[in-house]
Amino acid sequence: MTMKRFISVFLVLIMVITCGACGKANSQSEDELYHNVDFSKDPTTITYLTIGDKPVNGMTEEVIDRINEILRKKVNAELDIYYVGWDDYLSHYNSILDSTEINPDLVATGTDWLDAWPNVFKGNFLPMSEEMIRTYCPQTYKNVSEKQWEICSYKGDIYFIPENEYSQWTNHGFIYRSDIAKDAGLESIDSWKELRKYVDYVVNNRPDLTVWDTDGSNTIVTLGYLMSASRYIPIYEISTYGLWGADAGEPDKIISPYYEGNDLIDFARIMKTWNEQGVWKPDFLSYSGSYKDFLEGNAALEQHHTQNYYTEIKPVMELRQPGTDAKFFWFGKESGNLLRTSILHGAMAVYSGSKNPEKALMVYDILRNDEECYRLLRYGIEGVQYEINDEGMMEMPSGYNAERDEIVTNFWWGRRDELEIRNASYAWDDYDELVQEYEEIAADYPWDGIAFDTTGIVTELQDVISVCEKYVPEITYGRYECDPKEEVEEFRRELKAAGFEIITAKLQRILDTY
Repeated sequence: MTMKRFISVFLVLIMVITCGACGKANSQSEDELYHNVDFSKDPTTITYLTIGDKPVNGMTEEVIDRINEILRKKVNAELDIYYVGWDDYLSHYNSILDSTEINPDLVATGTDWLDAWPNVFKGNFLPMSEEMIRTYCPQTYKNVSEKQWEICSYKGDIYFIPENEYSQWTNHGFIYRSDIAKDAGLESIDSWKELRKYVDYVVNNRPDLTVWDTDGSNTIVTLGYLMSASRYIPIYEISTYGLWGADAGEPDKIISPYYEGNDLIDFARIMKTWNEQGVWKPDFLSYSGSYKDFLEGNAALEQHHTQNYYTEIKPVMELRQPGTDAKFFWFGKESGNLLRTSILHGAMAVYSGSKNPEKALMVYDILRNDEECYRLLRYGIEGVQYEINDEGMMEMPSGYNAERDEIVTNFWWGRRDELEIRNASYAWDDYDELVQEYEEIAADYPWDGIAFDTTGIVTELQDVISVCEKYVPEITYGRYECDPKEEVEEFRRELKAAGFEIITAKLQRILDTY
């Protein structure tokens, strides 16, 4: 062997040894991701509280068993799910967190629908330091920006882990039939004026159809109109009605179109007319169809959000009513007023009474970032709950029966686009078209990270909401005898008497501190 060849062989050997050492070092780094795990003791059970009805077919338990095999190996832990049923879910959710009977570890929460901030103020969520999350939830920590951690914080402590890596559109609107719109002389519906033309056409020309198969419980349409008529940006954390907010052009001033201005009066007039026209069934308050009339071709309108439109309503309509070509008119379209979903719409918190908060963070980190765990938690067992087709999309296996095979884990508090699998049954072309439209104008939700503390105005807030529970459904469905303007004026007098202005002033003081 020549000296030159000897040196070449020697260098190759050095490189092989070095690469092997690097591989070993990387493996060690992966193994030591979670420090100080004691495998000599029995596995720690971590209870995850979520919203949803508890499954009874036994399939979810099979999935959790597989997840627990991974968790025991990685961090010597096991997962248990505690379900808060959908019936009166918010009341039950809060009473569980206020008591000490359940003591969950990981708590599903959201600032805009699950009273996340009120539970912070009541001491139900554990205040966490950045160092704690970095140590025990390292994979998630590195994928949340400094600004996003600030949004999750209050007075220097972190209370939430955000769902910041998942694209979701929960904005509402009306789903309509393109075939009927074309008969009405409309290429599409892009404004409330065109929507009213569509409704008038159905009323006058399609007596075989219910215009809107509502059951009267849906009042989000009121806020939808207010956001379409102006650039109103509601604060979703205060109430489901979006009673307070700001104009996009003056974001530092708290206002309410429910309390002042003409937009609510204009809306009341429209809905009074719709009621007189018979847009909904005479006995609509006793209807319980979950948009079945629309899906069966017996209604012309349905109200829901983007997520439901492309995952269920549009695909089902394509199968049951081919040629109807259901489309989505989203609220705020004519005013260009669209908000991205808050990263705290789905968030995870650690319960203040957790006996194992560090282990809880480790478990969450694995559920969110380990692909095998993630797929099990989100989709179930491949070949049983789902299979992947040639296009890389998810389909239900042959013979799949939802009642027998479905799992329910409702992990909506840490989803990641990178690990999601597209469902082949969804209307992706329509969704992608909408998202392209959304991305051009959508603004970030501006109230993220502003902790609107209402502990000092609980009585007033309850009284105001009680007033809304009477008047907003009346206005939304035109169910009153007087003139629309008189109805709105009466509503506003009741709001004032309940303490509306006191709440407005308090919210303004809070906003002024940010």
